[in-house]
Amino acid sequence: MRPAASQRHFPYKHPTFGTAKQPRADRAWQSSVYYMWWAYLRRSNRYLLTCAHGGQGELAELYTSFGDVRSDDFKNWWSSQSRGFRLFAEPKAIDSFRVVTQPSDLVLNEQTLVVSMPLALPKRFLMRKMGELLRDMHHGRRGVQSAKISRAKFQVVGQPNLPALKTALRVWDYRLENPTMPLWQIGQKLPNYKPQEKISMGDSHAIQVAKKNVLTATVSRYLRRAKCTIAATEIGSFPAAKAAFAGRTAGDTPRTAHRG
Repeated sequence: MRPAASQRHFPYKHPTFGTAKQPRADRAWQSSVYYMWWAYLRRSNRYLLTCAHGGQGELAELYTSFGDVRSDDFKNWWSSQSRGFRLFAEPKAIDSFRVVTQPSDLVLNEQTLVVSMPLALPKRFLMRKMGELLRDMHHGRRGVQSAKISRAKFQVVGQPNLPALKTALRVWDYRLENPTMPLWQIGQKLPNYKPQEKISMGDSHAIQVAKKNVLTATVSRYLRRAKCTIAATEIGSFPAAKAAFAGRTAGDTPRTAHRG
């Protein structure tokens, strides 16, 4: 029993768009890690230059998979030539629930359970034993999707923190638009950014200085995170491992704005 293309399995929540008559809200696809991957890749000057040259350049090999990302139309990018499935879905042999009839059909890995079931035994007994086996072997929790071992062509690294990735991208874009603004002012002016750390009219001078230092540090940290994650997309990985941006000092100033 093999799933249709639309039923292919993704290791993480994939974007859904609804229908022409009943389109889904933007958050239905913007809350997907795959949307974030696309959004970060669009901030890569090296990749955008490759797109501008029709796929020729230093990231030409990556372009053969991800194509031109300069349009704001994520749905079209994802759907064109089944790109989302080709890049991020598990191979059919892995996400299929099927009866194995010959040794060549076996898939032996950490994400597959192979069971020999004696059909001469009562169905109720077999169903109970299968339930017990799944409880022992399947460690997922309802409503929680853990980091998984994937065989997709492009694999998400670990368990991504989507809110942090979204915040880092907001900070990155604001810095692009305001390259000379002090980092603490970026944190102060960004809507809904660290409200407990923003400077208030009634704060004393000492508290204002302390809050400026905190805002500078947090904005710098998010810029480092964004820079490293953009660099990760250039090698076909997402997001950047924490070790890539841990322990560094001030983040670099982005140079080229690209909204999306």
